[in-house]
Order: sequence, then C-alpha cells, then structure tokens
Amino acid sequence: MNLGILILLSIACSQNKQEDSLKTAPTDTIIGSKNIKDEIAGSAYRNKAMGYFVIIGKDTSDFTCIFTESKSGKINIDLNIPYLRKTMTYRQRLKEIKLILPEASKSFNFDSLNYVSYGRLVQSGDLAIEITQEYKRKHGTFKNLFTNYNKFEEFLITSKLGRDLDNILKPYQISISSVSIEKLFFTTKKDLFWASKVEADSTEIPERILDCIILVKLKKENNNYP
Repeated sequence: MNLGILILLSIACSQNKQEDSLKTAPTDTIIGSKNIKDEIAGSAYRNKAMGYFVIIGKDTSDFTCIFTESKSGKINIDLNIPYLRKTMTYRQRLKEIKLILPEASKSFNFDSLNYVSYGRLVQSGDLAIEITQEYKRKHGTFKNLFTNYNKFEEFLITSKLGRDLDNILKPYQISISSVSIEKLFFTTKKDLFWASKVEADSTEIPERILDCIILVKLKKENNNYP
C-alpha cells in the first residue's frame, strides 16, 4: 500500500514538473516598430522617427524606445519612460533596450548616434536609488552638490548609469562622451514609488533620492590604429 502511494506521488510530481516546464518555457519575442515622425513635436527638423517596442507572445510592452534622425543625419534616442504606468523595473527596461538596439540599427546609422535622453532619473527607479547610494559611498556627503553640477555630471559618466549604457552600446563601438543634467534636487521615497517600479528592499531605500533630467552625449570609438 505504501509503495503504491509513493508511485502515485512520484507520478504527480513528474506531471507538476512538466506543467511548470511548460509555464516557464520561453515564448516568441519580436520587436515591433511604428513610424511616429508626425506624432511628436519637431517633425519639420527630422528625416524620420520610429518607436520600437518588445512583443512577447500576445503581450506588448508599455515601454517604447524612440529613435529619431535629424535633417543633419544625427541619431538621437529617447527612452520615453511613461508616467503612471509602473509596470517595468529599470532592469527589465534595460533588457528590452538590448533587444531593441539590433533592430533599430537596421534603419538608423549608429555611427551617427548623438544623444540618449533619460528624462527624470527618478523614473528609472532602482537606478536612481543606486546612483544616490553610490554618490554617497564615493563622496561621503552631498555638500555643495547642488551648486556644482559639473561634479555630478562627471560622476554620472562612471556611475551605474554610465556603466550600463556603455555596456549595451559597446557592440556598436559607441561610448559616453559627456552627461548634461538639469534641475538637480532631492526627491522623496514617496515620489520614487509614484514614478517607478522598484525591486530594492523598501527598508534600504534612502528617504531622499537624487533626481534630475539627464541627457547623455555619445561618441563613436576610434578603432583606427596606425
């Protein structure tokens, strides 16, 4: 009798494992795109503008990465992080950008990549937390930070923001040239949770979070050796 019960339990476990395997099996992932040249301001100054987004199975991501080409041929990336749709963490969004870049490179000349617009840092959730903590670890204090934007801009180049961006652009021989910020200030943990979805333990998040508008200038790496 006990042997029979063990056999039945073994069969049940095997079936559960198979069902779990089916649930976690990877689904088809494709990159969707849409011509948005006439949907965003400044169309008279651009050759084209495309929005790229990830589709997994029947689900379309809330995140759309926008690529624009100016009349001069410069390519800019707008991360277009949506307000009030906190469905994606910074890590998930970074993963989707990695998927989008190869598809976008088919229509845009990445040798002419010029800027990446992040919008507000706090919208990137865990990135804002890490940058706040990383700055404190490196400098020990926030004293005089708000009167010296250059210091914070230089810090951002080698921060997690800079490292992550350099990493995803490395296959295209593109790196950060400089970072520009506007309206640097402390925001609250409450504002962070309102603006983004975070993975960090809420008990370890600082009460004050650094926030600003970020624009990153890019450069093509020179691989021509004598």
